[in-house]
Amino acid sequence: MQDAINVNLTVGEYTDNEYFSNTMARRILTLIILTFSLFAAAREALPDELCWTPKTEAVVPEVDSIIPVAPRFTDPELRLQAIKEANESVDYNRNWWHLFKKGELKMDDPTVEWPKFLGFCVKVYNWGDRVFSSTNPEYVVGTGKRWRTRLINDNWTDSYYIRFSNEFQSLMTGSLHMLAGASIQYMAVSYTYSLDISHLLSGSPVNYRKQEFSFNCARFSADAYYYTNGGGTYIRNFGKYKNHRPIKEPFPGVTMKSKGIEAYYFINGYKYSQAAAYSFSKIQKKSHGCFMVGFAYCNQDIAFDFEKLPDPLKPYVTFEKSNYRFHYNDFNLLFGYGYNCVIGKHWLYNITVIPGAGFNNCYEDSADGSSKLMSISGRAMTSFTYNNGNWFAGLQAKARGNWYHSEQATLFNSVESVVLSGGFRF
Repeated sequence: MQDAINVNLTVGEYTDNEYFSNTMARRILTLIILTFSLFAAAREALPDELCWTPKTEAVVPEVDSIIPVAPRFTDPELRLQAIKEANESVDYNRNWWHLFKKGELKMDDPTVEWPKFLGFCVKVYNWGDRVFSSTNPEYVVGTGKRWRTRLINDNWTDSYYIRFSNEFQSLMTGSLHMLAGASIQYMAVSYTYSLDISHLLSGSPVNYRKQEFSFNCARFSADAYYYTNGGGTYIRNFGKYKNHRPIKEPFPGVTMKSKGIEAYYFINGYKYSQAAAYSFSKIQKKSHGCFMVGFAYCNQDIAFDFEKLPDPLKPYVTFEKSNYRFHYNDFNLLFGYGYNCVIGKHWLYNITVIPGAGFNNCYEDSADGSSKLMSISGRAMTSFTYNNGNWFAGLQAKARGNWYHSEQATLFNSVESVVLSGGFRF
């Protein structure tokens, strides 16, 4: 009985203990598989932002330059040489003189290295450029070029009306002097020089010269000029000679020197450009007018030597002295109006009238000695301007006059000119 009890029971080839162990292992394995299946199903049901994904970092090969790794750069020495050449091609020198010599200097470039004082001047210039040169692009635009050069044919004359207290009066005008000249302009600054080519070609003394300087921007304009006439004029009317009828008698006894400065402020310079009509540095896109105020200074030195009168006129002299000199400084306040009329894509017409009033400060050698007298002056201009790309041309007419009045004499003198010019922007 005892032996029967101690005998191990068998099921097939396994004992009861082995059978139990194998059964438990299968159950545990089944449970693990079921757990992972449920976890996978639950993960797929979650939103993407809640799912955990292992972070994978891309392995980027280290590159020591921006030079492409071409076959010829596999050699370390060649790659090093290529990197050196690439670095040398970049110009890190920002010295203003270095950039100027290379033609790369820009006034508004903040990286340029300027000397202290010159840098201050450049800052002032850039400030002024922003304040005084900005325009409404619907009406006025720039040309995109800094330089302008042009050839000029300047036909001008001077005229004089003189009246003395005893009712004597005379009108004198010169013949039309044909001058040739040139003008060079950089940004807002220009210089013009012209002289009488008829005398130059004949070998005669050149008595008629003109020099003009100008500065033009959107807000204001400034001009300086210098005229000389040492060749006399023609008398068109002289007292009661021929019963006041027009005549033409040569009179070499007149000399004139005139120099001055004028400056204008354009009240509505955002939409109007005087430079578009007279210095070709802007383009007027739409018609617009503008009031302007300004100041003018002029130094006049005009002498009349009546001893050089033609003999037929001498009996009609009714004034006391044979020599009169009008030497004075003229100071005037100006107020005027200009209008730009855009005729088409390429054409612009301008008319400008600027009267002025002030006083004359006479020198000791003047006809009235040292004295202060009331003064009236006037300026008038008109122009036709043609633009086609960087090429331009213009026909301009200008007149500038000054009035001198005292108890002894009254003199109104003026310079009139018609200028045809053409040039190129670059």
